[in-house]
Amino acid sequence: MRRSTIIVLAILIVVLAAGITVLSLWPQAEPEEEDPTPAVSDPAKDLIRVPIDEVAGVVFSPAQSAQYTLRLDPESGEIELDAEDAVFPGVQSILSSVFGSATTLANLNQVTEEADDAQLAIFGLDDPVMTWRVDRIDGTSETLMVGAMQAAGKGRYARSENSREVFLLGTRQSTLLTYELEALYDISFFPVELFPDADAVMYMIEHILLETEQNVIELSKRSEEEMAELSLGASQFQMLQPLEVEGNDFQIQNVLLASAALIKPESVEAVHPEDLSIYGLDAPDKLALNSADWSGTLLIGKRDAERDGRYVMIDGYDAVLFDPNGDYSFLHVVISKLRSSLIWIHNIVDVASVTFELDGVTRILKFDHYTDGDKQNLNAWLDDKEISETNARRLYVSALTIMQTGDTDISIPSSSPPYKITMNFITGGSEAVELYQINDSQFLIVHKGVSTGFYITRMSLQKNLLNKFEMIDRGEDLPAS
Repeated sequence: MRRSTIIVLAILIVVLAAGITVLSLWPQAEPEEEDPTPAVSDPAKDLIRVPIDEVAGVVFSPAQSAQYTLRLDPESGEIELDAEDAVFPGVQSILSSVFGSATTLANLNQVTEEADDAQLAIFGLDDPVMTWRVDRIDGTSETLMVGAMQAAGKGRYARSENSREVFLLGTRQSTLLTYELEALYDISFFPVELFPDADAVMYMIEHILLETEQNVIELSKRSEEEMAELSLGASQFQMLQPLEVEGNDFQIQNVLLASAALIKPESVEAVHPEDLSIYGLDAPDKLALNSADWSGTLLIGKRDAERDGRYVMIDGYDAVLFDPNGDYSFLHVVISKLRSSLIWIHNIVDVASVTFELDGVTRILKFDHYTDGDKQNLNAWLDDKEISETNARRLYVSALTIMQTGDTDISIPSSSPPYKITMNFITGGSEAVELYQINDSQFLIVHKGVSTGFYITRMSLQKNLLNKFEMIDRGEDLPAS
């Protein structure tokens, strides 16, 4: 091959390589997936670099969304999200990253030093997807813009309003600088810093109110001082509605709080919605949770079967959210799952007497409380016969430890209850548990006039109470358990 031919081929290869390099920087259709950010050219240049303490604010103007402003609070170090249509506060980590990118875009790859009108159109900088203005404390400002995606999906083109010099931003910078207002919102129900997991929710939550079409369930967590004063077997949570009883801490955690802790709406469906009935939020179910540091109420609408998710709102924020992943099975939990299988727990020092009405037989256990030094003592009588303090306490515990043996949805029968136990308190007033027969061996448990959703067998009641009356009548000591 002639030397001249080799020289020509070498020149052609160099020209072809240069052409490929230029084309790699030119915009094409946006790809489905973005490649890693390309290496920075040498020498790299800055598009903007303003020290944080010189920035009064950054005003963002998305092409198809509401304008918003970011300001740094010098005392707290937090970024304030300000917009006329702002509904939620912003996520601080995202706001900080956006603010930093908007004020410092350094060491960028320069695409062209002087783009003409046709090139600006190709780069999408004649009609940018985002324009932002950096306002300095001294009253000056600078406006910049982001345009089209680069050919290989490695970022977007950007320039200053007062310059035709075009730069290529990295992938992360391009994403941060093209957020619309709604993408900045913190739409989580639980603050992650307070409730990092489901166990933390159980530990921190102090009050629960679940209101659905079927039920109103209210639960309150007892303090350590209250727990110390209660009888053995008391739960951390006490049910206040629909009746005042012990909660079932395990079930409250697993069927209610664990599910609620994982609720994280994914997107904003509508801001300032005009018709909430579209989303089933005109008469929503409600879950209100309170802790010492945080309170929140989730309004729960209908499920969208096609999108496989549910519409929700966070009370206080006028926007409908969509949650495709949350477990809302707690809306249908039955009361009997959240309450303790123990029907009631009361401290004996608060009780003056207990009346047992058992299948036609009435027995009355009376107490006379007195203090001997630091010790609480009592005298006791079964009917008019004095009995030992030990037998009195053990008989009393037997009344307290009546436990359910199954669940039922049977309504309260119209017949009179064959079994009824009434606590009469020292301060006045009383509280009763009634047992209504629902078949040959089972009795519906009714507490304070409300069905508990539990039943008990006749045999268990006879074992726990009737046999113990007979033992006391014979002068025997009741067993410890």
